[in-house]
Amino acid sequence: MSTVSSRPIRVSRRRVLGVALASAFAGSLAAPLSSATAAEPVDLSGVTLRIGIFEDVTRDAIEATDFLKGTPYKIQWARLNGAGPTVQALGGNAIDISWGLSDTAPAKASAEDRQNWTAQNAPIKVIALLKPLDEEKFSNSLIAAHKNAGIKTLADLKGKTYAYNEGGNINALALLGLHAAGLTTKDVQVRLLTYDATSTALIAGAVNAAPVTRARVADALADGTLVEIARDIDVGFPGYVSVTGRTAAIEDPKLGAAIGDFLNRLAKYLRWASARPEDVAKSYVKTQQLSQKDALNAARAKAVTLIPVNPGSPGFDKEIVATGKLVTAGFYPRPVDFATVVDGRFAEQIVSGDKVPTN
Repeated sequence: MSTVSSRPIRVSRRRVLGVALASAFAGSLAAPLSSATAAEPVDLSGVTLRIGIFEDVTRDAIEATDFLKGTPYKIQWARLNGAGPTVQALGGNAIDISWGLSDTAPAKASAEDRQNWTAQNAPIKVIALLKPLDEEKFSNSLIAAHKNAGIKTLADLKGKTYAYNEGGNINALALLGLHAAGLTTKDVQVRLLTYDATSTALIAGAVNAAPVTRARVADALADGTLVEIARDIDVGFPGYVSVTGRTAAIEDPKLGAAIGDFLNRLAKYLRWASARPEDVAKSYVKTQQLSQKDALNAARAKAVTLIPVNPGSPGFDKEIVATGKLVTAGFYPRPVDFATVVDGRFAEQIVSGDKVPTN
């Protein structure tokens, strides 16, 4: 199995999406959708599945187990920083799938294009959702404030410095939090930072408040440096992230089969990892130099399971409701149909993987 990380990717978003749209549309005319669950075995010996991730700990933790051992295809990892670069990498054929991309990112890219994408020409699609194991205690994301900022409620954000990165779930949560308090971006001092820099700036007190991923600030929440103001679910946000793929990769007979196999393995791994935070914590110690205690907090905060996103599933229904709220909050510049950026063909592999007992 190959595990070669790619260099940072810089691609013109307009050019990338234009090329990807043309390719996806042409592919939809040329042939019917291939089935990722075809009965006939597919030779994947020459296939390389390129996977984008947001944190090194993601790769380190799963590679410390046997869940990816013996894949009939090679895996190439790419470490990306934020929703925008990941959407560009998918649209530019630099990666095949993203593990951890904001579930809102494909719909936002559609709403920001010249015309909304359709199910037939969308160049990227959500193929699975990562659902927090304990949404009440460990929501995936939250709005937090530095202990010295004097912020106790969302209304207290008024006039304060408020940081987030554009394009994904953190951006969405930032606007939903303001909307819930009757505020807009005009009522705060917005600081646009990268995904990696946002949590660092908040912990250092360089900004007063920010929406952040819980696992990235678990240690600062535990020691009181940061104060939790609101969880994602408190402002009507499901708190999911996604596995999103290039439509051309999903529909390719060989890449589609590799993606289906990977999702099955991923579902098994995530179910196993959610029950063994002590094992996952070792990767946080290694990659983020956290103490054992803080690493365990991070691992528990990151515990998720993989769920299908096919129409009619609970995850899909929550996404539809959230999409409407995000239009109202101004995250999407115009109404968008979440169903157009979803492909549920891998539901069987996901469900069977999640239910398979592991030792």
